[in-house]
Amino acid sequence: MEKFFNALLQDIDRHTATINMEGENIIPSCREMMTYLKKKMSELKTFTLSHEFKDDAEEILFFKYRKPQLFGRLLYFYKLYQIESNRPPCHAFATGYYQCEVEKLKLLFERNLSFFQYYRSGATYRDSFYFRRGQTEISPETDTFLFEPEAEFATGYDLLVARLVSFELLSAFLTKRMHEPTEESLPTYKKLYWTDKKAAAVELIYGIYVTGSVDNGKADIIDLVAVFERLFHIHLGDVYHMFIAMRNRKNSRTAYLDQMIEKLLKRMDETDN
Repeated sequence: MEKFFNALLQDIDRHTATINMEGENIIPSCREMMTYLKKKMSELKTFTLSHEFKDDAEEILFFKYRKPQLFGRLLYFYKLYQIESNRPPCHAFATGYYQCEVEKLKLLFERNLSFFQYYRSGATYRDSFYFRRGQTEISPETDTFLFEPEAEFATGYDLLVARLVSFELLSAFLTKRMHEPTEESLPTYKKLYWTDKKAAAVELIYGIYVTGSVDNGKADIIDLVAVFERLFHIHLGDVYHMFIAMRNRKNSRTAYLDQMIEKLLKRMDETDN
């Protein structure tokens, strides 16, 4: 199961990196990604239903992290397609339009705040209820229970996690769009491109975030991601789940930052000599 899912996710990451999410290319790119991700969801479903989970822990892992990673991206491109299709053509009006969409996301987030707080905190005490199939009890921590006709491939709450994934991706995108300068106001400077791994960028961004180095620690991780993406011309994608992957590393969980410290100290020593 793990080997199949990781290979599937790598294929998706490679394909996503090839699409153009700038300017007029956004809408056709979203259509392309929706078609592509629907196909990948079908592949994941077919494989999952033809293989038994070896235990409850594997089932929980699948519905808590794996399926939502893929489904959340599909929801993200679907919602982004809707937003961009209805965007005002005038930049001055578009900024207010994007702000309105951000406020809508906040309201949707607040409706299931307790559940999202549970998920983000890394808690596990209700995992057997939320992320195993066949549950019928309604949880007091959410304002709705999501019934899905294909109960063999859903727990109900895995969709809430997928929505959280899409919320975070949309928030990062909308924040970036709101702060995009007009062509007339763009300064002249050399374009810089991030050429290392995306995971390395996420380590750096989270390092800045947890140390509170920007705006006295008041800067949100989504804002930092948006600034980084704009500055270094890169689309980082699902940053939150990259962070989860970092936490689950078997060796160093901060491989890039460790390497940075090592090389910086070496440069200092060379300069001293």
